[in-house]
Parts: sequence; C-alpha cells; structure tokens
Amino acid sequence: MKVICARKDLYEGVQTAGRAVSPRTSLPILGHLLMTAEEDRLRIAATDLEIGMECIVEANIQEQGSLTVPARVLTEFLAELPETDVTISVDDSNTVEVSCGTSIFSILGLPSEEFPMLPEVRAEVSFTIENVVLRDSIKTTSFAISQDESRAILTGILMQVTENGLKLVSTDTHRLCVQDAPLVESLGTVNAIVPGRAMNEITRVVPYGAGTVEVKIAPNQIMFSVGSTTLISRLIEGQFPNFEKVIPKEHNRKLIVPTAQFMQSVKRIAIVARENANRAILRTEDGTLILTAESGNVGRAHEEVEVIKEGEDVKIAFNSKYLLDVLSVIETEAIEVELSGEVSPAVIRPQGKDDYTYVLMPMQME
Repeated sequence: MKVICARKDLYEGVQTAGRAVSPRTSLPILGHLLMTAEEDRLRIAATDLEIGMECIVEANIQEQGSLTVPARVLTEFLAELPETDVTISVDDSNTVEVSCGTSIFSILGLPSEEFPMLPEVRAEVSFTIENVVLRDSIKTTSFAISQDESRAILTGILMQVTENGLKLVSTDTHRLCVQDAPLVESLGTVNAIVPGRAMNEITRVVPYGAGTVEVKIAPNQIMFSVGSTTLISRLIEGQFPNFEKVIPKEHNRKLIVPTAQFMQSVKRIAIVARENANRAILRTEDGTLILTAESGNVGRAHEEVEVIKEGEDVKIAFNSKYLLDVLSVIETEAIEVELSGEVSPAVIRPQGKDDYTYVLMPMQME
C-alpha cells in the first residue's frame, strides 16, 4: 500500500477516527488505526469494541492495500509536520513509512488482518436529523446520564423514535431530562439505549452550521453518518425505566424565574452549598425567591431573585449542582418551575416551550 494526501486532511482524519481508540487495552491492535487505500480515497478506522469510528480522506492512491499504525504515535508525528503532502507506505514486515519533505518516520505496525472489522449495521429503523438539532438535544440530556456502571441502562440515553419525531431521555434517578426533537425524515419506530460515550463523541464530530446526520438503528447497534465520518456503537441491552410515570401530571404552585439572574445566584450559593452535599434551600415570600445555603466549615449564603408566583409560598431544597446543570443549557430568558410541595419532584421547563422537561427530585430540608 502507498498513498499520498494532504497533511491537514490526513491529520484531521486520524484525529477523528482516533477518538475510538482505547487508551488502555490488553489487545495491542486496539491501539492502532486501520488504514485502507481504495480507488481515490483512504479509509481510516479505529475501535475499542464498544464504539467504532471511520473517516474517509481524499488521497492519491499509488498502491491499494491496508496497514495498521499506532494511533498515538502517528497523531503526534503528523502534528509536527509542515503543511504539505504526506506519503504513507508499508512493507512486508508491517513497518509503516511516513514521509513529508525531508522527514521520514518508520513506525512498527501490525498485520491488518488482526484488526477487528467494524460491524455492518443492518438497519431496521433509520432517520435523518439536522446537525444543530442533534447537537442541542444531546447537550440538554447528556449531563443527567448516570455514572453508576452497576446500572448500565442508566449510563446511556434512551432514543425513542416514533412517527411524531425523536425523543431523547436520560436519568440518574435524581433527575430526569426529556427532549423532543423534530426529524427531517424517518422510517420505522424503536426504543434504543445509546451509550453516553457514543452520544458525546458524535457531538464532537457533527459540525456547526447547516447539514444533516443520518442515523441507522439495528437490534444491537446504531450508526451515525455525517459527511465523511461514520460512528458505530453497540446499544445497551435492557428495559429503560418508564419515565412517563416520573413526570408529575399536576402542580399547585408555579414560579416564573429569570434564567440568567437565577443561574448567577445559584452559582454563588453553590460555593457554600458544596460543603453541605450541595444542598440549597429555596423559599418564596410573595414575589421573591430566597436562596440560602449553610455550612459549618464555610458559613452562610443568601440570595434573592424577583419572580412571578402562582399559588401559595413554598420551601424546598435542591442539589445546587443539578440546578446549574439545567440552567446552563436553557436559552430562554425565563424558566417555569412547577411545584407541589417540599417532598415532591419539581418540573423545570424553558418558558414558552414544551419540547423540554427537566424533573428534579428534592433533597431533605434537614
């Protein structure tokens, strides 16, 4: 195999595919990139057996074939090369030669036959979604993914595809995010739990601006295709909790709170609250929302925010970090907070929008 391609294109392809390389593995081949030269393009692939990434780079193919090369070493070398063409070739001993100008680098590769091929996704359900819609939908849900590996189902995002569109759901049992998103087109319906890592990686690949992402879902796998990049991931097996039952259907108190001011107040309160399990106390007095936090090691914090209140006054405690997480992704000027009492979950929504719901469990008042 022998190919010539622009350093910039090759470097970007290696960086993108390299996101799937396992940093720690007992299989040396999983630390490598598979490069395959065919016709007028170079395929660059990597996998850790959980997710796989493939990029296509335009290249001048001198000799078709394939090779594997250590991802970290090649990435570091390409980063230091000048902006000109790079030639890559391999000999019978699997030694990869990378040359650029007067620079020549020989890297010990492995037989390409040892590389685990990315699976073929035989799609039963597929859809197309706009770049910005997918990015924003993952942004508003991924922070609530559970980090508890003992409950694998909660370490992913439920992707519910219906005739009406797409619904993304995440929960760590302390809070729940539900985001509705429109689709450009779709075929079939399914409930699929996508690992959090795969969802976060696709946001790094999807470009800003106009464009679409094609998604194909098979019984055990999902594939995202955007431009010249493909990401394949296994799905998490199991039954996602019935999230509809968690969302309160009624409330007897409602607050309309200015988002930016509330967020700044919570940030200051959190400095004290973090020394006391992140506990922040919220209570209303007519049109004022009072936030307080106390710690025996730090002291006490007090903030006030003017709000619009419906119903009686309320006093309730929340985890300040969980409040900041949702406030950081809401872009409307105000939020609506629906409450039913100090031991009932709260529902937070962007004012005037019904496509996003955040359910937050309260903390004990102490």
